[in-house]
Amino acid sequence: MLRSSLSRRSAACATLLAIGVTTLVGGGNAAYATHGPSGVLTSSNGSFTIATTSGAPIVSEDGYTVTDAAWSPDGSRAVFINNRGDVATIGKSPLFPASIVYPIDQNFDELERATPEWVGDGSTVIWAEKSAGGLWRIQEALAGQDWGAAQRSPNDGKHYLEPDTNADQRIVVQRQSDDGSGVPTGTPEIGFLDGNTFTLIATDAASPTISATGQKVAFIRGGQVWTASTAGRSEVQVTSGGSVKSDPVLNADGTQVAFAQGSAIATAPTTAGATPTVVSGLSGVPDYRPVKKDRVVRLAGSERFTTATAISQSHWATGSNASDPRAEASAAVLSRSDNFADALGGSALAAAKNGPLLMTRPAGLHPATAAELTRVLKPGDTVYLLGGTGALSTAVENQVKALGFATSRLSGADRYATSISIANAIDPTPDMVLAATGANFPDALAAGAAAGAQNLPGKGLSAVVVLTKGGGLTAATKAYLDALPDTTGIFSVGGAADLATQAYLPAPLVGADRYETAALVAWIFFGGFNHLGVATGGNWPDALAGGALMASLDAPLVLAPGNGAQVGDYLWAVGDEHAGSIHTGIMFGGSAVLNDIQRDGLGLTISGPAGFTTAGNPTDVLRAATGVQDATAKRAATAEATGAPRTVADFKAAAEAAAERFAEKRR
Repeated sequence: MLRSSLSRRSAACATLLAIGVTTLVGGGNAAYATHGPSGVLTSSNGSFTIATTSGAPIVSEDGYTVTDAAWSPDGSRAVFINNRGDVATIGKSPLFPASIVYPIDQNFDELERATPEWVGDGSTVIWAEKSAGGLWRIQEALAGQDWGAAQRSPNDGKHYLEPDTNADQRIVVQRQSDDGSGVPTGTPEIGFLDGNTFTLIATDAASPTISATGQKVAFIRGGQVWTASTAGRSEVQVTSGGSVKSDPVLNADGTQVAFAQGSAIATAPTTAGATPTVVSGLSGVPDYRPVKKDRVVRLAGSERFTTATAISQSHWATGSNASDPRAEASAAVLSRSDNFADALGGSALAAAKNGPLLMTRPAGLHPATAAELTRVLKPGDTVYLLGGTGALSTAVENQVKALGFATSRLSGADRYATSISIANAIDPTPDMVLAATGANFPDALAAGAAAGAQNLPGKGLSAVVVLTKGGGLTAATKAYLDALPDTTGIFSVGGAADLATQAYLPAPLVGADRYETAALVAWIFFGGFNHLGVATGGNWPDALAGGALMASLDAPLVLAPGNGAQVGDYLWAVGDEHAGSIHTGIMFGGSAVLNDIQRDGLGLTISGPAGFTTAGNPTDVLRAATGVQDATAKRAATAEATGAPRTVADFKAAAEAAAERFAEKRR
């Protein structure tokens, strides 16, 4: 079974230095397009390494062989097939000397697998697989462990193999008839696979690769490299004579193609009659490693109120501006700023109600908060007030109403009853309940981002956070849990909550400390995410507003030692495994809260060879390099790509697997 870095991370931490502020399972004919811009050429040949034309090779840990390696959009990790037929990723972080292998889909069914590739922004990966005597089919899974895979190719009696994609998320494949015994036969053809629709590009063509721009494909015909437009026009024979060519890959702009030529790898310009140039030191399957910069942003103000407004402005549109490309809010959540007691369920509520979480003092509405409510909401929209009049006074409520907004106060006799009121406002009969202690803030804040994300459109489940009284339950919380249907999944986040909910047989998410618990939550509830949020584990206000944003981005919030002399252990662990899909790291709070060691450590963890840029208080955290993405549409596309939404049983199984995995780290 593939082992993760967590089994070795503790020893590694002892050697990490503080970061300054400066900065042969599978098949032949693999075809990969770079997501661009193109960097160095690399190759994999079923040995233990990925060879490169520049720098040291990347060596697999624990002796896993690497076949058909293809790079993520930022070049941070490569997806490959190992000697067991597992789909896994490998990369080398500047923070850690080993090249860590993480599984995406393990091969328990003895399938033949080949040609994995990252789709679009790296949220999912695809590959070709077949059972003995079966047809080749295209599978897709989220870029995270144990999320399951779904078939993308139609069941029409044809073989679908050799997938490739580019930044626009279109998939090109080779299609071929079956000889009746599970072997492709006859003349191959290539085309786009859109849902279950195959759109022909060219016949007598195999091993398609598409340029990052989406304007050109290269393929093999008669043992030679050809190119054409993606409409199937303007065919050009690039090579002729000599050894049979295979495994083509286009560079980002389609002006150069690399390919296997006998036992060697060669390159050629994509012009008629080009003369190939053999590349010294490479053999096997070529791929261009992209050099796309990732980004680390810091969302911070001079105080907790303005930090919350900066977080809101990073994602939510101005309500009166129909052309604002940011997400349109439907509501807002307002929390007291001086105590976390009534606020711990607020992150999940904000995501469920589709808006930001803001803060004010109990006695009156803070001017910055009032201005942000006016900016982000439309007249008549609802502002949810967390807690009774002792938490947010009647004066605060009247000031909100005077701005033209409706109010809904969610409160109870104490913080525990208030958490139930908040949960009922999300869903009176949720599919999942994440229980966390109300005596402290870290576990509940990590749980809030996870629960909130499950309530987003297209996710298929609902989830809430309720509070335990340390290791016990109040009468109100017990009555709430007792009344839930037997089908509701109970998850205990942290040791105190696990002790308190034992009568309900919870799935435990219990780490050795708050940092590991938050990492467990991230690992279980999120996969294929493009953002990673980081807050200090030492205080709550920034993490509260930040957790609401992360839930809306469908991405996890992890905790780090704010002023630590080395990068946070679990910041690294989550970021390194998921670096292939992450394009933006988000730091919540100023440098006095989260120092630049944590900021730069996050950047080095998630980025590839091009490194990362930094920014303060941007207004476009949802945007990838290719422009603004609609989060709802993306979730719907991801759900379609990976089959039915996850079930409660799936999450419980993931929790069990995570418990085993993290326990191995401690041994």
